[in-house]
Amino acid sequence: MRRFEDCSVSIIIPVRDEWVLTRECVVRILQHTKCRQVQIILINNGSQENPPPFLLKHGSITWIHNPWNRGFASATNQGLRIATGDYLVCLNNDTRPGPHWLAQMIHVLQASSQCGMVGPVSNRVIPEQKIPVPSFHSKADIDTFTKEYNHTDSSKWRKSIRLSGFCLVFPRSIYEEIGEMDERYGLGTYEDDDYSYRVRKAGYYCMVAGDTYLHHYGSQSFQKRPYQEFKKLLKQNRAYFIRKWGISPPGERKGE
Repeated sequence: MRRFEDCSVSIIIPVRDEWVLTRECVVRILQHTKCRQVQIILINNGSQENPPPFLLKHGSITWIHNPWNRGFASATNQGLRIATGDYLVCLNNDTRPGPHWLAQMIHVLQASSQCGMVGPVSNRVIPEQKIPVPSFHSKADIDTFTKEYNHTDSSKWRKSIRLSGFCLVFPRSIYEEIGEMDERYGLGTYEDDDYSYRVRKAGYYCMVAGDTYLHHYGSQSFQKRPYQEFKKLLKQNRAYFIRKWGISPPGERKGE
C-alpha cells in the first residue's frame, strides 16, 4: 500500500464569495494534509467580492476565475480538467479540515480496488454520513472533537449507495473511467447523487469513512438564496435525475 506521504492530491474548491470561510478552509488543508504534493484549485465562481491577497498569492493554489456563477458541477469540472494529483478531492469551501482528514479517506480507497469513491462523516450532511456531535461553542471545540475522533478504524467503514458532494475523494483512474460531473444539474443539487450512481453502475462501490470527521458549516451559498427558489431547484434536478436514469435517486428519503 502506497504511503499517503508519497501521494499527490488535487483539491478542487468552487467558491462564490465567502472568502473568510474559504481562507480558513485552505489554511486548514495546508496544515493537515501531509503528502508529497498538494494542489489546491480554487474556482472563483462569479464572486462579487475580491479574494484576499493571501489566497491570490499562495504558491500551492491554482486559480480559475469565472465572470458568472457556472454552478457546482461545471466549476468542479473545470478544476478536474487541470488537476494533476493521484487522488482527486471535490470539497466545499465551508468545511474545516482537521488531523488525518484526507490520509484516512485515501487509506479507505487503497484498501480495495473496488472502492471507487469515499466521503467522511459530518455534522451537516445526508443521513448516510451524519453522526451525532456535541454542541460546539467555538472553533476550538470543533478542532478538539476532530482530533479525538480521527483515528483509523476500518470497523467504522461502511458501503453507501450515495455520498454527499460536500467532500468526495476518488482516485484519478475513477475520473478517467467515469468522466466529469453532469453540468445539466445547473447551480447544484443531485449532481452528487448522479456521480455516486455512476460510480456504482461501473461496478465500484461508494464508502463512508466512518472513522473520519470533517466539520461542515453547511450550504453557505444556498442559504442566501430564497427558500422557494432553492425548493424549485431541488424539484427540477430530481426530475432530471429520474428522466435520465429511469429511477428515483437511490437512498432518497421522504421529505428530502
